[in-house]
Amino acid sequence: MSKQIFLLVVVIFLFSSVLYAQNDGKAAVQNQEIEKRASEIVLFLPKKPFCVGTPITDRNTWENIPQGNIIKDAENILKTPIPELPESLYKEFYQNGNRTNYQNKHSQKYRRLSVLVLAECFENKGRFVAPLEATIRSICADPSWTLPAHDSNADIYNGKTVYIDLVSADTSVELGLAVTWLGNKLSPEIQELIQNNVEHRTFQPYEQSVQSGNIGRNWWITGTNNWNSVCHADVVGAALALIEEPVRRAWYIAAAEKFMEPFFKGFTPDGYCSEGMGYWNYGFGHFVELAEIVYQSTNAHVDFLTMPKVRNCALFGFRMEVAPRLFAAFADCSVTAKPDPALAKYLSRRFQFGFADYEKYQNRLGNLKATGVYCFPNSATKTPETPAIAAPLTELRTDFPDAGIMIFRPKSGETKQMAVACKGGHNAEHHNHNDVGSFTVMYAETMPVLDPGGEVYTRRTFSNKRYDSKLLNSFGHPVPVINSQLQKTGRNAQGKIIEKTFSDKKDSCTIDYASAYGLKEIKKLERTFEFTRTESGQPNSLTVTDIVALEPAGTLETVLLTYESWENQTNQTDQTDQKDQKDQKDQNNKNKIDLLIGAKDKKIHVVVTATADEELLPLMLETLEIDEDAMAKKKPIRLSFKIEKPVANAKIVTKITPNNL
Repeated sequence: MSKQIFLLVVVIFLFSSVLYAQNDGKAAVQNQEIEKRASEIVLFLPKKPFCVGTPITDRNTWENIPQGNIIKDAENILKTPIPELPESLYKEFYQNGNRTNYQNKHSQKYRRLSVLVLAECFENKGRFVAPLEATIRSICADPSWTLPAHDSNADIYNGKTVYIDLVSADTSVELGLAVTWLGNKLSPEIQELIQNNVEHRTFQPYEQSVQSGNIGRNWWITGTNNWNSVCHADVVGAALALIEEPVRRAWYIAAAEKFMEPFFKGFTPDGYCSEGMGYWNYGFGHFVELAEIVYQSTNAHVDFLTMPKVRNCALFGFRMEVAPRLFAAFADCSVTAKPDPALAKYLSRRFQFGFADYEKYQNRLGNLKATGVYCFPNSATKTPETPAIAAPLTELRTDFPDAGIMIFRPKSGETKQMAVACKGGHNAEHHNHNDVGSFTVMYAETMPVLDPGGEVYTRRTFSNKRYDSKLLNSFGHPVPVINSQLQKTGRNAQGKIIEKTFSDKKDSCTIDYASAYGLKEIKKLERTFEFTRTESGQPNSLTVTDIVALEPAGTLETVLLTYESWENQTNQTDQTDQKDQKDQKDQNNKNKIDLLIGAKDKKIHVVVTATADEELLPLMLETLEIDEDAMAKKKPIRLSFKIEKPVANAKIVTKITPNNL
C-alpha cells in the first residue's frame, strides 16, 4: 500500500469514527429524553394492553355500532379461498415496474383480516373465527409484509433483513387489535403466532433503530413526510395493543411524541401540506389516529393535538376547498381528492370549527384502527358542540403565505362564478411536481382549466426517472416553456411572491419564478394572477400575465391543461373530439387565440394575446393529448400558445371568464 493510500485510509477511518461517536452521543441523549418522558407517561397507562375500541365481551357497545354491510362482506369472504401471493407476483415489480398487480391481490388478502374480526365482534357466534385464524396463519407465513416497491432488492422477502414500511406497520396494528378485541376467542396458538410475528417484524427493528440512532431503512422515524405519522400511528397502536409491560408501552408513546417534531417540519408554518389533499388525508389523518389512540390510552393525560402547528395543519383540508367540494390537485393528487369525511368530522368537532356540513357525516366501518378511532366514542364526540356554520367557504380568499399558495373565491352565495387556486412554492416539495406558477380554475362544479394531478404509480414514479413523466415535469402543467426548456427540480427552483394586494373587488399576486428554469438568458420572468369580482349577474374574471425578458432573444410559449372538451373560436374549428387528434396544430398565425373550454352550459371563455412594446405578436396554437396514465383515469389535453418568432421582451396575457353569464 502506498503512503498516500495509507494516509487516506487513516483519514477516512478517523472521520468515520468521529461521525460514529457524534451519532452515538446524539442517540444517547435522545434515548435519555425518551426514557425520561416514558417514566412520566407510564403513570397514566392501564396495567393491561389497550389501544382503541372495546373487547367483544362489551356487548352493549358493539350492539350500538352500525354494522353496515360487514356481515354480508364476511359471508362473501367465506365463499372464496385466501388469495395467493406467490414469489413471481411479488417480484414482478422488479422485472417491469408494475406495482398494481401485487398490491391488488395483497389488499384482497389482508382485508379479510379486518372484515372477519369486525363480523365476529358484531355477531359473536364464533362462525368467523376459524376462517379468521386461517387468514392470520397465511399472513404470518408471508415472507414479507412490506410491498415490493418498498422492499429494496427484495431483501426482506429473501430473508436478508427486516424493516418496517407503511403496510407492515398497518398489518401489525390490525393483528394487535384482533387480539385485543377478540381475546380468548382466538386460540392461544394464534395469539402467540401474532405476538411472535409482530415482535420480530415490527417491535425489534423499531426499538433497535431508535436506541442505536442508526435508523437505516427505517428512515421514516425522523422523516418529514406522511411515512412518519402513518408508520408511527400503526407501530404505537400495535405496541399499545400487544405489549404487556406498561413501561415498554410508555416508551413507544414517548418515542412517537419525540419524532412528531420532524413530521411537522414537513408542513409550512401556515399549515400547508405540500403532499396534496390525498396525502393530508393519509399522513395527517394517521397523526390524528395516533393522537386519539394515545389520548385514550393515557386517559386524556397526553394529547398530541395540542402540539404546535397542529391546529393550522388541521385547517388545511377545509381551507383548500376552492369551490364547493372542489380542491386543486397540486402534487401527487387526484382531481377528485377531498377531505376524508370521518377525519373532517372529527377535526371539526375536536377543534370546534363548527363546519356543519362535515359534522353531518355518519361514520362508516374501515380497517380496525380507523373503526376503533372514529366509530366508537372518542375525544371529539365528547367535545361540547359549538354554533355551527354552513361551510368553510365564506372567506373571499385563502392565503398560505409561507407556502406561496393562494385561493380566490367569488362573493358568498355566487355559486355560478369562477374560483381560482394558484401556487408559487418550489420544486423540492414532498411528492413534488415541477409546477411553480401552476393554477386551477373552478366553474359550475367543474375544473375546465387545471393542474391535472398525479400519475398512477409505477417503479419510475419514485426513481431518478420521476421527471421523465410528462405529468410530473412542467410539461404537464399550465406554466411556460422557455427556449424549449422545462422547469428544473430543486429547492432553488422557486416562486417568490413579490407583490400581492387583496380587496373585495380584486385580488392579485405577482410571482417571480425565473429561478424555476435556471436559464442564464432569463433576465426577468414574472407571473401575475389578477382575480376580479364583479357585481351580481356579471362574469368575474381571471387574468394571468407573464412578463418575460430574454437575452439573447428566445422562444416562448404558455400552456393550459384541461380534461374537458374545447372549441377554437378563433376560426370556428371544432376541436371537441380529441381521441384521434393527439397532435393537432393550427398553423395559421393569430394575434389572438380565442377558445371555449368545458361542456354544455359550463364553458369558460379563454383569450390569449402576446405583445412586445405594445405591438401584438402572432401566436400559434398547438394541442397534444398527454400520453401518461393519470390518476384521473383519462388523459389531459395540453393547449400550447406559442409566439412564432424569438423574442427579447414579451408579455403574454391569458384572460378567463365564464361564458354563460
